[in-house]
Amino acid sequence: MALDLDLSDNPDIASGAFDLDTQYNGVSSFGNGNVAGIYQVNNDDADLVNKAEIQQVDGLNNLAMIWQSGFSNEAHIFQTEGENNVARLLQIGSGHYAHLTQSGGIDNIMTVTMLGESAIINATQLDAVSNVLSVVLNSGSNLNITQSGEGNTFSTVMAPNTSMVVRQTGQ
Repeated sequence: MALDLDLSDNPDIASGAFDLDTQYNGVSSFGNGNVAGIYQVNNDDADLVNKAEIQQVDGLNNLAMIWQSGFSNEAHIFQTEGENNVARLLQIGSGHYAHLTQSGGIDNIMTVTMLGESAIINATQLDAVSNVLSVVLNSGSNLNITQSGEGNTFSTVMAPNTSMVVRQTGQ
């Protein structure tokens, strides 16, 4: 059973705009105000699995976005140090895997939206201050969250038949 989601708070997702523009496709690192976006679609063919990875290091106000649709896609976003960085992931379909890490830094935001079934998400925010992690998860999916540091927050909306492990350490 799929989760019936109200996307009115996310007009970029609901409209299909996804904040992605052809000039932003690729990977960025080292610097401020970088935007990296990857958009991938497959036709639910097990032989056409997409993989996407974005790494951003020591930046300020960087944005990393991955949007994937289809079957068994894989996404990785790594943001190391930095401040006011945003990592956004949207996966639509089934059997997806995502690994997202924000290490160090302050006031970073990570949002993950899985609209489909049987996804696996590993999201980590380590040695961070005032980071935010928000996850929307559909049925049959597994979520593994680790946050360490000070003043971090986590929120989720989960469909039936999902599992979640959350580890939060710090003040």
